[in-house]
Amino acid sequence: MDTVLTKRNTVIIVALLALWKIFFSATLQLHPDEAYYWLWSRHLDLGYFDHAPLIAYLIRLTTLFSQQELWVRFGAIIEALLVSVLAWVLSLQLFKDERISSASVITLNVIPLTLAGSVVITPDIPVFLFISLSIFLYWQIVATGKAHYWYLLGIAFGLALLSKYTAVLLAPSLVLFMIVTEERRWFKTVHPYAAFLLGCAFFLPVVYWNSEHQWVSFLFQMRHGLGGSRYSLGKVMVYLGGQMIVASPLLWLLGAYASALYLFRRNKEKLFLVLTSLPTILFFAFSAFKKGGAAANWPCFAYFTFTILVSHYCFSGSTAKKRLWAVAVLLSAALSATAALHARFGVLPLEKISKDAAVADATQAFYGWRELVEDLEKDPAAAVVITPSHQLAAEVAYYSKERIFAYVDHTRFTAPQFSFWAVPGSLKGKNGACLCLAGEECPPCAEYFTSVGAADEVPFLWRGFAIRTYSIVRGSGYGLAADR
Repeated sequence: MDTVLTKRNTVIIVALLALWKIFFSATLQLHPDEAYYWLWSRHLDLGYFDHAPLIAYLIRLTTLFSQQELWVRFGAIIEALLVSVLAWVLSLQLFKDERISSASVITLNVIPLTLAGSVVITPDIPVFLFISLSIFLYWQIVATGKAHYWYLLGIAFGLALLSKYTAVLLAPSLVLFMIVTEERRWFKTVHPYAAFLLGCAFFLPVVYWNSEHQWVSFLFQMRHGLGGSRYSLGKVMVYLGGQMIVASPLLWLLGAYASALYLFRRNKEKLFLVLTSLPTILFFAFSAFKKGGAAANWPCFAYFTFTILVSHYCFSGSTAKKRLWAVAVLLSAALSATAALHARFGVLPLEKISKDAAVADATQAFYGWRELVEDLEKDPAAAVVITPSHQLAAEVAYYSKERIFAYVDHTRFTAPQFSFWAVPGSLKGKNGACLCLAGEECPPCAEYFTSVGAADEVPFLWRGFAIRTYSIVRGSGYGLAADR
């Protein structure tokens, strides 16, 4: 184990995984969520209905010279490399053991959350980076006692808030660590308060945007994350099962055990790792209990220090623990690789198990969008598409290279962001279509076009099965129907 866990080998492994991610990023079509965030990058603003805006800025930056899938996702690849560096340096500072640093970086890179997840560009990417940077900078305060790190922490925390609202959960974790250690001495200084205000200053543009839009984003996230009163232990178990999947089962169980063990030990380094990971995971367990559900990715940034904690537990003990870590990492890598290879090459024969299994396959969301747009473009004059879905609209916009203006009929359907975007007046009189999934409610085409045709049902075949069937109603004379 000592000959494997070296700095040189760690760099090689991380570099190979980066190449792996580049391949998948370049060859998989955009997931509907990714297309939606890409569309944000084409409409830069101080805030958005669903999330804070940094994901839009990041995608805009990486797509300055190309809109291809690789460049839409390129920020996720860079994020994984930067977080790996932070994990190496932090774990080395904490435990002065290169084996633990190597194990931490490898563990972080092979769990499904990061190995598969960092191929997909979502707000989790920048929030993971800036929360990791915030935690790293906080330890510099603890290790050096230098006050200027507070202000760097304030900037990093502000950028995390600009990435995703859940970043606010880091603040109580850091405060709790200060309370239970001698770091409480900082409460007598101006620095932590000034740093917090600095972070909030970065977030002020989002507050302003919300104030101009009836606080819609804040209200949506409060309902989305903590709304409801359906208390359910079953949903908590589902949530915890999701955590075992995103962190891989054996690694997650090792981390949960180590967290419980270290929580009551008087060791600052171990307590630091526990209090910067466990509270976030437990908070969303409470959310699942109260709301009746919590997505597996919500506590994603907790796994930065969680993976260091697992590595320290395994490499500060017996040979049996080290071997258990090796088994856990290999199983995690196998799980992540199988998911990625299935997404790209269909290595799991789900269609031979059952049609329902093939239809439920989440990886089919990476396919069919280019083909859908090719069907829409059979009418070369098509310039506008109306849908009931923000994801459908975003995919049409992306794969038509914005030649087709796609938007949601937000008067009838939930349209998270489209109600804030104007429809160009130049589309009046153009050809287009109404698009939805067959069997679902579609926008009434006759209200948008002067002339409409019959509905065409267009199936998307995925490994021999019709996974999705679209209903397309073509029309002409967009925007003139009211003049009839």
